[in-house]
Amino acid sequence: MINNWKKNTIYISLMQIVLLSVNFFLITIISRVYGAEMYGEYASSKSLSVLIGTAAVMSLALVVTKSLAQKNKSSKLMFQNAYVLILRNLLISLIFLIPLTLLLKRDLPMTILFLIGFVFNEMIHVALAYYQAKGDFVTSSKQIILRTIIYGLGAWILVMQGFSILSLIIFQVITLLTFFAVAHFTIPKNDVDLNSNTTVKKDLQASGKKMVLTTFSSALISELDIVLLGLFYSGSTLGVLAWSRRILEIIFQLVAASLDILFPELSKAKNKDDVSEIRIKLRRVFLLSFIIPIAFFFFRGIASELFISLLGTDFSEVSTYTSWILFALPVMVWSRINIIFSRALNFEINLTKSILFGSVVSIGIYYLMHSFGNNPAILSIILSQIFIGVITTYSFKRSYE
Repeated sequence: MINNWKKNTIYISLMQIVLLSVNFFLITIISRVYGAEMYGEYASSKSLSVLIGTAAVMSLALVVTKSLAQKNKSSKLMFQNAYVLILRNLLISLIFLIPLTLLLKRDLPMTILFLIGFVFNEMIHVALAYYQAKGDFVTSSKQIILRTIIYGLGAWILVMQGFSILSLIIFQVITLLTFFAVAHFTIPKNDVDLNSNTTVKKDLQASGKKMVLTTFSSALISELDIVLLGLFYSGSTLGVLAWSRRILEIIFQLVAASLDILFPELSKAKNKDDVSEIRIKLRRVFLLSFIIPIAFFFFRGIASELFISLLGTDFSEVSTYTSWILFALPVMVWSRINIIFSRALNFEINLTKSILFGSVVSIGIYYLMHSFGNNPAILSIILSQIFIGVITTYSFKRSYE
């Protein structure tokens, strides 16, 4: 058991490193070769597709994993019926996507391709649920590592050969489709039933609607800013702002990953005093997270030279914007803590309502800041994250009392 745990941990860590390294490498060469204007459109379209895709796939990979782990009597039917639900939701999403991209002034072909790629990626994880439900994360990690390296190399060749950015996204979709086929056909035939089953679909959909609540809430916190920035900015300015916001997100994800230790701690909590004690301890994490934006602010000159050498002169202002936007990091960390507590204690519905409300208010904040404020992009990002931090805190406390 210990050896299996060690092996899983090693491969999961390796997978995360490969994903982070390849993704950072790709957005760097995309930015440098295609420029800030094209990267801005790329980032904004991708963020919009992530929001729509998250709602469409309903976290069915997690639902299937949970059902298989519990040895559900309909386990063999899960794969086919989950695929059908995801593809059905994709078609419905495409209908809504067309007017939405026009409203938000995004590139339609790019957003559609990103959405299709997102859906295929979820279908891959549905297939890989077969292994993960058995406690085998090595097989799934190996497939994801191989897929990521192949895509990274292929995309690099396409960029160096002067192909359009749309070609890169098409190549990504083809890669994901190919690896979906690989993931599905490596499942033993005896463990898959390709028949459609209405009852199984209904159960999957009901579980998915519950599971997607917190997933979509997290996606809103991560991606909404870049989508909203696309409403007010275009050209190279949007690219610079998108890069700055993406740096905030990368650092946030690295810090937030350590918060997973909350789950075992919360499971040991027997009463309100125990929960309160854990939250008091986590205030130190909130306060310590201020070190990162303060340190970056003092070293922003060095960071500026680094960004220019990596990305080109189009991105000379990335360091300046990032040095201010990073001050939203502590509030985002606190919001993440609230989300984890709400998940662990089954307050997902109230949490989702609060974040949806906070997202609507964030839209208002963006419009207000861009009508009357100085440095509206920076203020919009920071104030909207502060409001979401406040509303998630209120939601948790109200649910727990």
